[in-house]
Amino acid sequence: MILLQIFANEIRAEGELVDHLAAVFEVRGQKLTLTEGDAHFIQRGMPVYSERYDRLIDFDADGEEWARNLPTAYRNGAVYVYAEEVLEPAGSPSSVSASAPPASSQA
Repeated sequence: MILLQIFANEIRAEGELVDHLAAVFEVRGQKLTLTEGDAHFIQRGMPVYSERYDRLIDFDADGEEWARNLPTAYRNGAVYVYAEEVLEPAGSPSSVSASAPPASSQA
């Protein structure tokens, strides 16, 4: 499982720039669950580069791999993402299944 926290900048009335937690969500396989905050910060269609696949992917291609690489897609400073892989107990449904990337077609 990948646990993600999205932070956004906010300017307070006195002009101070602060970060606030905008959303918290987790991705298990192809299931995304918002646990806190505003869902509009989550863009499942946003492509991210995956070294594992050696190409851009979106959530539908591989949810957990997309989530692992999501912090690299937010590089503007106004919004940033922290991703943490959480190991689940052996025998739990999400710890049993694993998928391999498709074979490369390079010769």
